[in-house]
Amino acid sequence: MTESRRFADAFTDALEARGVGLSWLRSHLADRGHAVSLASLSYWRSGQREPQRAISLEALVVIEELLGLHEGALSSHLRRRGRTGPAPFDDLVGLARQVGRDRGLVGEDEVDRIAFDLVVDVGADRRVSQVRMTQVFVAAVDGAAGVTMFVAPGVGTGTTEFEGLTDFAADTVMRAVAGCSVDGVVDIIDGISAARLSFDRPLALGESVATEVVMVPLTDEAATDAEWGAVAEQRLE
Repeated sequence: MTESRRFADAFTDALEARGVGLSWLRSHLADRGHAVSLASLSYWRSGQREPQRAISLEALVVIEELLGLHEGALSSHLRRRGRTGPAPFDDLVGLARQVGRDRGLVGEDEVDRIAFDLVVDVGADRRVSQVRMTQVFVAAVDGAAGVTMFVAPGVGTGTTEFEGLTDFAADTVMRAVAGCSVDGVVDIIDGISAARLSFDRPLALGESVATEVVMVPLTDEAATDAEWGAVAEQRLE
């Protein structure tokens, strides 16, 4: 039995012992100032995912109280987290990039990324409405036609493990706004997805292009319980 399953069993047993359902729990959490979606609670109960973000762990303390449990009765069953501090880039997407190359997702060696901006829009309901990503590339070769972008919402930089990820390809839609087109989003490995950004036209050596894409969450889980961040995919000497 996995640690994840042990947490799910403990959560399920506590709900049954208290004689309440997820809707009751969600309502009482909201009364205490913790907005947790039914989808998230369902994922936790089934063992598909676990509470890992700080905001989810805070809610878990209240859940234990609402279910009449002693402190740590549920959290003690959570999978152990990785080391604290930023995770090295290679730990995050190094394997994904290799898999991407094996599947023909190329382009990183053809451009230099010189600017990156990530803006996350959050509504009054505390849901992510969209994530806007702007990047500036300079062609390192003649005829650079595009670049592969790796995305993994849900990956906190405080862990090196790929745990609790949303299924980006299924839960989020990505569309191009300027400077490029999005040639599909494919799942690569361990919750990391890749999107091929094709420039509006091939670039000459040294030519630059600014691209802008928008990502819109389609599910409660992606909109309320995913972490969004960015790491540098290239190190400029």
